[in-house]
Amino acid sequence: MQLVDWLSSHAKVEDINKERFGLELKNDQEIKEWNNDIENRYKKNQGDLNAKALDACSKRLGIPSSYINNRVLCEAINYFISEGDTDKADILFAKAIGNGSAEAIYLLSLLHTQSNGNIEESLDLYEQVSSLPPFITLSDGVTTIPNARVTDSLYLTASFYFNGIGKERDLPKAIEFYNKGIELKNEKCIRDLGLLYIEGVGVEKDIEKGLDLLKSASELGDPVSKFNYGMLLFNDSPIEGFKYMQEAADLGVEEAQNKVKFYKPTIEKILLQPNIEEELLENQKRNNKNNKNNNNNNNKNNNNKNKNKSSSNKESETPKNIIEKPKNKIIDDCDNVD
Repeated sequence: MQLVDWLSSHAKVEDINKERFGLELKNDQEIKEWNNDIENRYKKNQGDLNAKALDACSKRLGIPSSYINNRVLCEAINYFISEGDTDKADILFAKAIGNGSAEAIYLLSLLHTQSNGNIEESLDLYEQVSSLPPFITLSDGVTTIPNARVTDSLYLTASFYFNGIGKERDLPKAIEFYNKGIELKNEKCIRDLGLLYIEGVGVEKDIEKGLDLLKSASELGDPVSKFNYGMLLFNDSPIEGFKYMQEAADLGVEEAQNKVKFYKPTIEKILLQPNIEEELLENQKRNNKNNKNNNNNNNKNNNNKNKNKSSSNKESETPKNIIEKPKNKIIDDCDNVD
């Protein structure tokens, strides 16, 4: 099926930001026809969709025609880049960016990052996209769709500042962009900031807040968050923690798959003997209580030995209310750019 026909009569609102507008190409012949369609549109209209089809799609879906056409141009940009035809891609970049396309600016910054190593310019472009409106309002004045790539740019801008890529490391700036991403429910921003709260990096350490953020990112479907959250839950709630690990494993997180294999026998024992989990938790509570009593006794002994010292030395310096993390390494891609 030609793009014109698909957009005019089949594509849905939720398809507009999908690759090929949700059109599934099932064989080599269909892919060839799609590519030929892109080539022909470039020859006739330099990548633009014809006005009749554009108007029909805009009226049917209520999406501004300028946004639809920019998406068409970006589909063509991706195609010509994959074909190594940078001359045609550059022409389409200029046209789409001139039209204010956030996606085109994002694609250009990605190209700079991957091709010519101009990281500083990439960061400037990501930051530029981050300042654009995150949503496009439809003709009913109420419904909105995401402005393609704005939230992705927020995440990458935060990551670049966090890791000192393109410019000097700037933690406050990174936190600022992570928070902007959180407002727009970007799961990667939520995940990374949650990990930072748990570790106390760039923010005041707050494990409870960090766990809440990880849980939120997990519920939005981020597989790495599911694994992190599951690992952090596992000591206190093995069954609940394992559930999140299993979800991450099902979504392809390799380390989660390894942990699921490792912990599965333990979980099976708990499921066969439900009281085991309660016993494990009770044992842990007793151990914690004994450790606390031992610490108190040690503190009393130290206080007796050092009664002439200042009162500030009488208090235990053991951190309180900090959960015990599994010894296994937790995935933390704050140091990586997705």
